[in-house]
Amino acid sequence: MAELAGVLVGNYFLLECIAHEGMVEMYRARPTTRGGYDVVLRLFKPEFPDPTSFREQFPAEVEKVWRCRHEHIQPLLEFGTGDDLLYCSTLFSDETTTLEHYLARQQENSLPVPVALQIVTQVCAALQYAHEQEIVHGNIQPSSILVAEDGNVKLTHFGMKRAYQEGEPLVSHIGEGNAAYTAPEQALGMILPAGDIYALGVLLYRLLVGIVPYDGEEAGEIALKHTNDPFPSLRSLRPEIPEALELVVRVALAKSPEARFQNPSALAQALRSAVSEHEPQVVSDTPSNAPQERTLPERRIPVRPRRTRFGWTQAATFLTMIVLLFSLMGASVFIFTLPHGITDLQNFPFWLARHTGLTGQTSGTNPPQSKGTATDTGGGSTALQGGGSPTTGSKTPVPLTPTTISQTPIVVRTVVPTPTPTPIVACVPGVLSINGSPNLEPLLQQVDTQYQSQCAGITITLAGQGSRFALNLVQQNKIDVAVSDLTARSTRNLTDNPIAAMLYVVITNPDVQLSGLSSTDLQGIYQGQITNWSQLGGPDEPITVIQHVPADTASAIFRTFELGGQAEHVQGVRMRKDWAQAVAQTPGSISYVPLIDAQGAGVLPLAIDGAMPNLQNLLNGSYSFWSVEHLYTLGSGTAQFQAYLPFLTSQQEIGTFTQYGAVAVSLVPQSILATHLPGPEL
Repeated sequence: MAELAGVLVGNYFLLECIAHEGMVEMYRARPTTRGGYDVVLRLFKPEFPDPTSFREQFPAEVEKVWRCRHEHIQPLLEFGTGDDLLYCSTLFSDETTTLEHYLARQQENSLPVPVALQIVTQVCAALQYAHEQEIVHGNIQPSSILVAEDGNVKLTHFGMKRAYQEGEPLVSHIGEGNAAYTAPEQALGMILPAGDIYALGVLLYRLLVGIVPYDGEEAGEIALKHTNDPFPSLRSLRPEIPEALELVVRVALAKSPEARFQNPSALAQALRSAVSEHEPQVVSDTPSNAPQERTLPERRIPVRPRRTRFGWTQAATFLTMIVLLFSLMGASVFIFTLPHGITDLQNFPFWLARHTGLTGQTSGTNPPQSKGTATDTGGGSTALQGGGSPTTGSKTPVPLTPTTISQTPIVVRTVVPTPTPTPIVACVPGVLSINGSPNLEPLLQQVDTQYQSQCAGITITLAGQGSRFALNLVQQNKIDVAVSDLTARSTRNLTDNPIAAMLYVVITNPDVQLSGLSSTDLQGIYQGQITNWSQLGGPDEPITVIQHVPADTASAIFRTFELGGQAEHVQGVRMRKDWAQAVAQTPGSISYVPLIDAQGAGVLPLAIDGAMPNLQNLLNGSYSFWSVEHLYTLGSGTAQFQAYLPFLTSQQEIGTFTQYGAVAVSLVPQSILATHLPGPEL
């Protein structure tokens, strides 16, 4: 691209060329229609022909960036076309400089650890927001970060490229961008959020030791090093760096995208923990849901600095073994301590918190006052009028029997079998592999144990690695059954076997002292408009939102059925798991979890619009925070699955469902079921 200084492009007069990188040239420019300020104008000129369809994708991607409003993102002023060029503009300021120029002015090549972490965590916050808007930056490097005099940074110079979609052809991007900060998969044309995590790892490495981990004379040479060469040790260049901090950088720079931190917030939290001397803890990160040949273990990063004689390989192996051991022990304890019948649910914390339980019963004590007005929803739930108290005493649970509730099966490409009074166990020897939702895993494990005890010769392998991950595997015919909290898109061409409706619950720390909230209240909290419990009739205490990661299925269910389809726009504490435990330990906190996860957690369950989270309120349509649980197969599934499904949906197993906060779909009236199908899709 010939330099265009002195040329008029659209409404901009180009003053001087600032930088040139790949297909992008940056100019200091002055608008001809508005005076008083200069801008940084980025001109994009992709090749002809355009193998990546950049020209077609540019309008949609640049508009997404233009709509971004975040304290650490430099806003776009304008975007469009002029003289056959694609362009966008940002404000030019003499009060800021790029991180590249900032580093060049430092006497030392490296920065103090606190300064480096301050810069990177601010970029993490910006990237987290961008990823939630489905934007991949794709161009993280020092020249894409602006540093103000007060130390605040802003992310700019987005790549404006659409995230890679599965099945798209791969086109080399080695000649574009800064090869020193380009992830191995991005060099092949896979623009992924995980590539931004990798670039942040390179940036952190550069800030801490003054050099990038991989360098060379040509972009192709550097790309090969990113792909093949081992990670150069930080501590060999700067021994005072904590081991935990080096391990965080190592995870960010993992060769495989699935092995890196799942999102920028997880990376930022790991960095803060790695340098904390007073709060030793374990920061975990698991692979994303991309399909793969082998199962990647959960990666746990001990962040208290310590010396060890293990090499990195031995340490990773040891940590993996510990994680697996504790996971197995935890699963065993959980299974053998579960309640054995619905009449045992008095022991749920809902009873101790003086609220209606799963069956609609109430305890004989009075709850704290509620701002909302609850009504008698039928099925034994307590009536609250204007923040009053429930009546003393208890009500008999309404039996969940097929004779009192419609049993008409629903059809979602296949028909759910109607429960039979006496299950006939059909046995087909072999292996049945099931993977997917961790929320339904305890229920299926109980059913599988019972099935295998009656069906010799069948081996069932069960895992809970996530709905998206399992759907990808079943599409590739790597497992037999995918368990999903959400509906699979029709383009996946899978057969749907909906089996259960599962309850979720909004929970708070007991110090909040409210019985319930309205949907409007929840929307106000999660849109950042309600920030103190006193605004809802509670104590004068700030609200701390314990958030799920955006990819978590519970987030989609909560957003769809309680937030009116709106995304969560609130600054909270984002976690990948253990939300109930975090709420129990954090004053003034709120979150949401599957109902079974609240058992024994010491949290306060809330009514929503006057309806408590119990099965009867689900069945009469007064409680909406629940999901349809699906089993997906290729075609009609294997012979082993066809024999297993009638047992799972039999009358005998329906009672097992209630122990886990779920009800068989064959017992849910069609009108109620229709409100949640198809629901959020994967």
